[in-house]
This record gives sequence, structure tokens and C-alpha cells, in this order.
Amino acid sequence: MAVECPGERREGSVTVEGRESAVAVIGMGCELPSARGPRELWRLLAEARDAVGPARSGTGLRRAGHIDGAGCSDLTRFGIDPDEAARMDPQQHVLLRVVHDAIADAGLDPAGIAGSPTAVCVGQSASDFWDLRSRSAGLDLGDFVGSHQRGLLSGRVSHTFDLRGPSVTVDAAQASSLVAVHLACRSLRAGDAELALAGGVSLLSGRQAGVMLGRGGVLSPDGRCKFGDASADGFVRAEGAGVVLLKPLARALLDGDRVRAVIAGSAVTNDGRDKETLLHPSEKGQAEAMRRAYLDAGIAPAEVDYVEAHGTGTRIDVAELRALTAVLGQGRPAGRPCLVGSLKSNIGHAEAAGGVAGLIKTVLCLEHGAVPASLHFTTPHPAVDWDRVPLAVPTILTRLPDRGTPVVAAVNGQGVSSTNVHVVLTTTPEKRAPGGRP
Repeated sequence: MAVECPGERREGSVTVEGRESAVAVIGMGCELPSARGPRELWRLLAEARDAVGPARSGTGLRRAGHIDGAGCSDLTRFGIDPDEAARMDPQQHVLLRVVHDAIADAGLDPAGIAGSPTAVCVGQSASDFWDLRSRSAGLDLGDFVGSHQRGLLSGRVSHTFDLRGPSVTVDAAQASSLVAVHLACRSLRAGDAELALAGGVSLLSGRQAGVMLGRGGVLSPDGRCKFGDASADGFVRAEGAGVVLLKPLARALLDGDRVRAVIAGSAVTNDGRDKETLLHPSEKGQAEAMRRAYLDAGIAPAEVDYVEAHGTGTRIDVAELRALTAVLGQGRPAGRPCLVGSLKSNIGHAEAAGGVAGLIKTVLCLEHGAVPASLHFTTPHPAVDWDRVPLAVPTILTRLPDRGTPVVAAVNGQGVSSTNVHVVLTTTPEKRAPGGRP
């Protein structure tokens, strides 16, 4: 497997141990196309596989990234009877499984955190299941509880696992799950919770959205997200769910938890009216979110070695790349570009769950000390002056540089609601060099 290293060792100044605001990622769970769990996701990425395939019937799509068994859960293990389970939105099924996996990944027993002030922040932007079910006759309160109210998605998790902290469902369009992570960190900082589960879910259960997006010309004819490439012509839809279990870093270190990565800071902004239309992201708005996130983290943007981009493979990539250039380029040494890639090139756009999926990928990059190839990048987009921008899209597995301090990465997200979100991460305090666990 080819591995590239973008530069020799350099000394840095990143430190997170003394920051009371730092948050530890102590557990992760995910169900993504061709990847059940973080271990399978890393294998998919390291092997540079494309998980997009023919779309299921009834989605109004030709190609998509699907997950297996979305609505086929035996929920009796969660105390949910079969009749109730049949009326539940399959997104609740998947979310419960992924939450359970994230808790187990942290080495915890769900029963051991029952009754605790654990926050639940879940991103969701659509429910095709309710749209379909609402056309049926004889609906009752069980259907209302099972799939109508979005707030019941997070509420279902809190109820099932007996969690007593804040419980919210976030709809910030495609930025939803990353905004949920931001809010969960804020809840921990404020002392509203001792632990927090944050993430999102998105399933493709109906055809209306697919048909409308196709008519709108935003879907790629060949079913590929070609981030940063001259041939970028639209995105491909995908399903997915991801959850991270968070804890204040100081507490996690004191308790001896395995810290997979550290969230050093984050920020959320909106473009306001700084653009012609609602749906086109603003370069200025994204740059503002980035600057605020690095200020919150206490880390200079020039220290960042990798950014997981929103990266849809559409014309909005250019605004994102320009915003990254404006922020990350300041003070950056010549010849040390920041790597930038997109998970969407592997699995498609998981929409409300896309942000947390990118976050989980980024944690894995920090653990393994390398960034996988961003697929379908062959001819750099001509609207970006690649010879002058401080960015590079990896086309092979590329090692992260050893700076002698924790490696810094970030995840960028945005939604058609004009919401921008940026999350800054570092490797764990004790991990001074790349090359995490196998």
C-alpha cells in the first residue's frame, strides 16, 4: 500500500492538557455504506474503496450508498415490543444500535450509565418514513410517537438508555450532526452533563426527495462525489448513522478512559444575507466559522495538518476551498500544505449524518497517523489556483507529519440552511507522534 509523507519533522506549539474546555472522544459507533463500525470504516478507507452502488427501488435514484438492515432490528433487547418497533421510523432502529456500539466502544456497560446526566444530541433533517406512513389510514398515537415528531429521535435514546441529561434533536440540514457535536461539547463545558452522545442519522426510505434533487440537477450522473476535481458535477446520496461518546478531557484522563481523540474547539455560524441566494454557501461565512473555531480551540490555523471537508463534489467545493485557503494559509510555512479530503468520495453524501461520519473518519486518521486517498480526484478544479493555495488533496494513503506535539485536524460542514460548522481535533495528549493503534 503506497504511503506518502508531506514533510519532515517540525516543532509545534499545540497543547490541550491544560484547557478545561477540551473534550475527549472516548467511544464511536457507526453504520455506513460497506462499513459497520469504525474498524470496517478504516479498512474501507485504507483500501480506497468506493461503497456506492445501484440504488434500491423506491428511492428515485440510480445509484446510492446504502447500509444493510436499516429497519430489521430486533428491538426487544432494548425493551421495545414488536408492535411498537414496527411503527418506529427505521432511523430510530439504526440510531439505537449505533448508540449501543459507541457506549460499548468506550468500554462501558449501558446499564452502568443509566440514570446519569448524559446528554443526547442527534442530527436529523428528514423522515421519509413518516411521509410514507402518513398516507395510511387508521394512524394512532403509536404512529405519532414512532415517527412524526423529530424530537422523539433523541428522546427515544434518552428513554431507552435511561439518560437524564439534555436531550435534543437538531435540524441544521446537512450540517445537523456536526452541529449536534458542537452542542454536546457546549453542554459538557457548561456542566449540564457528565457524558454526551452526539451524532446523526439519515436513511433513504422514499422517492420524492431523490426525484426532486435529480430534476434540480444536483445529483452526479455517474453516481460519484468528485471533490475538488474538474469533472465534479453533483453528489450521490447515501445513508448512514454515526455517534460519538464524549467526556470532558480532564475527567476522562482522571478516570483512565481510552481517549481516541480530543475536540479542542468548535464554532457554528450562519451566512445571513452575505450571498445572492439561500442555497449557495458563502466563502466569508465559512471562513468566519473556521476562525472562531480555532480561536475557541486556542490553536493557530497554520498548525492544522488535515481537514475533512464538507466536500460534496459540486460547485460549492470552490467556495469551501477558498475559505480554507484564506484561514489556513495565514502564517503557514511554504511547502507545508494542509491535506484536505472528503469521505463522501467513498460512501456518498449521508446528509444529516455526513458531518459525524467525517468526524469519525478524522478520529481514525489521527489514530493511524495517516490520511486515506480522496477518491475520483484526477484533474484539479481549474477555479482553484492549486499552485498557490496551501492545500493538497491526497490521492494515496498519506502519513501525517510528526510535529513533536499533538497532530491537529478539523472537520468542516455546511447546510443549505446557510449554517456553517467547524470542529477542531487533536491526537490524545500522550500521543506525540502519528501512528496510533493498528
